[in-house]
Amino acid sequence: MKRILLLTVFLALTGSLFAQTTPSGLPQRQERDKISIDPSGKDITINRNSYTWKPFDDVVGFSIYGSRYRKAKANRNWGRFLTCVAAPASALLLAYSIDEKIPGTAVLGGVAFVGSLSGGIPIWVKGRRELDWMLDDYAEKYGPKPYAASVTAGPTRNGVGIAFYF
Repeated sequence: MKRILLLTVFLALTGSLFAQTTPSGLPQRQERDKISIDPSGKDITINRNSYTWKPFDDVVGFSIYGSRYRKAKANRNWGRFLTCVAAPASALLLAYSIDEKIPGTAVLGGVAFVGSLSGGIPIWVKGRRELDWMLDDYAEKYGPKPYAASVTAGPTRNGVGIAFYF
């Protein structure tokens, strides 16, 4: 009965960890022709008069932030692994060894449980904060300014026209 209860609690916790997050939490992908990326990946040009922009994905993250993005993503992923996989597995090991009265394995399971939680959660939070900072910086530097007014002139179907965006 204890094992079934532990398994039920484990599944409920791991299933609800990501229940409130959006699929990507990033800007939506729309018209890609308004964005030009240098083939080397080091330069991005965005037409700021359009209200679409390249979403912050791995290509943009690596090309703009480089190893800092890789490290933040690795921290977040390792933190998730330690918290969501290693901690519950060591908790199950601890519960099993207590139930079977195996003291050496119980100590190992307890130490692994505490270590994976006390290491996994801070690493996860650190990586997530760093990725959030990069997303905010990217949106501030390269995102469209939807409330900024601008005047542009260009060709239309009937000749030349002036457009006022506000």
